[in-house]
Amino acid sequence: MSSEKDEKTLLEQERRELNTIIGKGVSFEVKDMEFETKTRFWGLFKKHIPHEVTRKFTIQEPTLSTLDRLSAEWVEFAIDEQELQKPESMKAARTLTHFHARRAAKVVAIAALGEERLIPKPCKAGTIWVEDEKRLEELTDLFARKIKPSRLHQLYNIVNTMSNLGDFVNSIRLMSIERTTVPNRIE
Repeated sequence: MSSEKDEKTLLEQERRELNTIIGKGVSFEVKDMEFETKTRFWGLFKKHIPHEVTRKFTIQEPTLSTLDRLSAEWVEFAIDEQELQKPESMKAARTLTHFHARRAAKVVAIAALGEERLIPKPCKAGTIWVEDEKRLEELTDLFARKIKPSRLHQLYNIVNTMSNLGDFVNSIRLMSIERTTVPNRIE
């Protein structure tokens, strides 16, 4: 009886922590280099001066459109478990890293941009929202170039946590259950 209470208490505590993380978001920083261009002798010569800059990003709870875009990336992760069980599993791991490291960086970039990855385009019927592929690729390149694998793993797990997929899927599951009784209408 007490173990059930302890387990319930732990689950409630975990849910409160998750809701706190989702509400506040998670911030992280990435150091990068920018170059300032100075011209000399009436623009004939250019000197590029490097400056280290720190870029700050925040991962918030994704909207449904961002969640849909993240899901499109997650579906592309394909891992053959039989290949990882073979004696040459390190070769398979390196191959998987080659194929999926950039995709993991892209998942973090999509989550960090959130709705800022969409830009409005006017059309005859109103406004359509198009993904800013250039900005997404620039951020993916930055993360792939500057974030270490251990940090990328942490950020990827944060994106999974912030997506709150468990609650979302459970709510869909509850809506899809066939009812045996007619619901009471409130007038």
